[in-house]
Amino acid sequence: MLDISKASVKELLGLAARAEIDANKVYSNLADMVSNPLLKEKFQMLAFEEKKHREVLGKLYSVLYPGEEIQVAEKADEALLPSIHFTPSSSFVDILYQAMESEKSATDFYSNLSIRIEEPRKKILDYLSKVEHSHYVMLKSEYTLAQEFEDYAEKDIDKVVT
Repeated sequence: MLDISKASVKELLGLAARAEIDANKVYSNLADMVSNPLLKEKFQMLAFEEKKHREVLGKLYSVLYPGEEIQVAEKADEALLPSIHFTPSSSFVDILYQAMESEKSATDFYSNLSIRIEEPRKKILDYLSKVEHSHYVMLKSEYTLAQEFEDYAEKDIDKVVT
């Protein structure tokens, strides 16, 4: 695992970009997999926000390093920014738990990275940290529902309780 206090900001931004790209793909795939329309919409929103985060990181990079393009890492640093991994046999509760942990790690990552950036650009990373935390909170509520209602992801909300 990279030490966030010692790795170059360039490298860390490249890792963050990779994590956002991967998160966008996972949430897009989850949106396609679930039948519950409310849950589908939430995953689509998460995918959209992660895509926007990637764009924000690219803009931040271009401001910090004029004339350079962000070098997106080939793969994520799983210890620093864990990805969500699932197979057809993965339980929905497990997938949500992994997503929560991923969002929690992203919250901490951006918060710690912001310490290394000066104002006013520091605010961008503080913002990303807070948005990732809001993703965690939303996923936690879905996790709680999924634990209580086994087929939560597979039905319309009015059929989950009937």
